[in-house]
Amino acid sequence: ARIANVQSGAVEFAERMEPDHVEMVARNNRLRVVQVPELGYQGITYNLNNGPRAQTPFGQNPRVREAFELAIDRAAINQVVYSGAYTPTAQAVPPANPFHIRDFQPEARNVARARQLLREAGVQTPVRVELTVPNNPDLRQVGEVIQAMVREAGFELRINAMEFASSLQAATRGEFETYLLGWSGRVDPDGNIYTFVHSRGPANDGKYSNPEADRLLDAARVELDADRRRQLYAQLNQVALRQDRARMYLWHRKNIFIHSTRLQGYVPVPDGMIRVQGLRLN
Repeated sequence: ARIANVQSGAVEFAERMEPDHVEMVARNNRLRVVQVPELGYQGITYNLNNGPRAQTPFGQNPRVREAFELAIDRAAINQVVYSGAYTPTAQAVPPANPFHIRDFQPEARNVARARQLLREAGVQTPVRVELTVPNNPDLRQVGEVIQAMVREAGFELRINAMEFASSLQAATRGEFETYLLGWSGRVDPDGNIYTFVHSRGPANDGKYSNPEADRLLDAARVELDADRRRQLYAQLNQVALRQDRARMYLWHRKNIFIHSTRLQGYVPVPDGMIRVQGLRLN
């Protein structure tokens, strides 16, 4: 409905569009597309210690979670579902942020290594895992692509599509095993990490807990020297994401806006909020 309204001229501005909408309006000289990398990320939360649903080989063994991640090709998902518009990632902080760790990149897909890790973990294959997905078309498609990828490594992934608000409530109660979820993001990296990774973080739905990770997060949020703070986040990535496999980051999205060429003065901001000051129609 939004794309139809902006194409017909019924409205002059449409926000939160999808990558395929860009192709739909590319040849319309009456419309302009603005794409701005957002502050947040899309990722998968793992249930490690939040009730009975965490008591599985996946929730209790980091080797199993490592195998799961190595079975997934972020770039391929981005290309298939989002026409390559987004930025694959392995961390919570986007590339434009000064606290982004440049050398902490997604590991290449390695199905053979994933299978070996499952053998080392001593688990029976296929390893059954449930992925909760907010019930919208593109995330369901993402879930299906992941389902096909991890099957090759020895996982049997079941997709549980839920209404978004209900999925958030279920995650808080621990009624999930893995949860495909995005975060709109904050300017300071603490707003992207602490609340989700610290053992006392209010949005740490998987109940990940590691005293060393807590120490690094506590130190980073009060460190004033940018270089030392960046080093603390680099150490945190190694502990929480490589050693413990506490969660998986997939990509950084873009805020996509489409507006009439009659609209002048729009200045995009990465937080995705629309500032109407200075806007005018010619």
